[in-house]
Amino acid sequence: MVKQPKSYFEALLGINAPWTAHDIIIDEAQKIIEIEVTTENEKSMFSFLSKGHESEANLPKRRWSHTNLGQYTCYISSVHTHKADNELSLTQSTLLQPQFLGDVHSTYTHLLRQQVALAKLRGLDAIAIASLFKIEPSLVDKIQADIAKLPENAQVACCLPTETDTIWEKILTDKILLKTQVVPLKLLLSKLKLSVNDEKNAVRLKDAILALRKFFIAQAKILDAEYCQVCGITNRKQITEERQATTTKLMLPSLKNSIWLKMITGKINLHSANVSFNLFLTRLRHAFQNSKDNNSRLNTLNSLRDFFRKNARQLKPELIQINKLMNAPEDTQYSLPDEQHRIWRRILREDGFMPSAHVAYKLLLANLRSQVLMNPDPVIELNAVRRIRDFMSHNQKNLQQELRLVLKTAYAS
Repeated sequence: MVKQPKSYFEALLGINAPWTAHDIIIDEAQKIIEIEVTTENEKSMFSFLSKGHESEANLPKRRWSHTNLGQYTCYISSVHTHKADNELSLTQSTLLQPQFLGDVHSTYTHLLRQQVALAKLRGLDAIAIASLFKIEPSLVDKIQADIAKLPENAQVACCLPTETDTIWEKILTDKILLKTQVVPLKLLLSKLKLSVNDEKNAVRLKDAILALRKFFIAQAKILDAEYCQVCGITNRKQITEERQATTTKLMLPSLKNSIWLKMITGKINLHSANVSFNLFLTRLRHAFQNSKDNNSRLNTLNSLRDFFRKNARQLKPELIQINKLMNAPEDTQYSLPDEQHRIWRRILREDGFMPSAHVAYKLLLANLRSQVLMNPDPVIELNAVRRIRDFMSHNQKNLQQELRLVLKTAYAS
């Protein structure tokens, strides 16, 4: 790496006064950059900095993993850390720290935690997040585990963009319209926008951003829609769903559950990215189609369930989808056998095969049987079969019992 001045790294990492890059160590062999930051000898503009007289030499030095700089792993170190009372807590003052620092009990910076938390909300798994930010999956798991231990409001606040994110400047300069019905936020925005646009006012844009972020962190409970806009999330429901997914135990359905049959027959698609699972499912579908008896089909379904049981850790995204499908209302849209299947001719010919209380269905069936009986032509019979199938397809909501019998008989034959 070409040697760069300290100001280059300060600009790159968003290190502003009163902070400065005190020392920069570059390990070319290990591709590691460690930047030690410290405060200038002036009155701090941040309320969370220590006011004591303890010398810097006697303070413990903290080291945090930061977002990578190209191919280089980046670490930030400092003796100026916020002294938290509880290692499981994340206070408002901690969340207001500069993004290049970290909590005294953590091994990662606030920016890295925010990026991992937001990526998780957007549906990425730990491996994808680790690949995206070029960090170890174990670190991703550690960050997610730490966030899961926090109170609800703190979990949500972890996703809030840091003070260096351009979203705040765009809001304050009206490049992005933040829609809100919260009166205190409206008043604060008006005040901050005036202070930013008024050249005679000494309030800087950075101070306005810090004030706006502080309000968002303090009022997380009442800013549902606003958090969604700032974080770029479609709706706050995703936050709740992701939080529940990390705390709710995933269940493996029993063999009797219809979910396995739907997966084998292709009625549901998990859109899995797991190559081993996709190949295994393809082989099972072929075996299921060529099975000659119910016992063979049952063994195939059991093989699919057993595959999930043995590979639960690798198939966590698929298990989450299965659990959601289990808890969702049953889909009433069935894929019916084609018109050439003998089940339809059996319905047409056998009067007592499929009893029904649906009046319109009974009238249609009686009319079609009469037509076929009066003119036993194969073309007329085929048209009658098509009408029966079409009627069931368009009235699935009212013919649930009849449809289940059709599917059960069709797959058993």
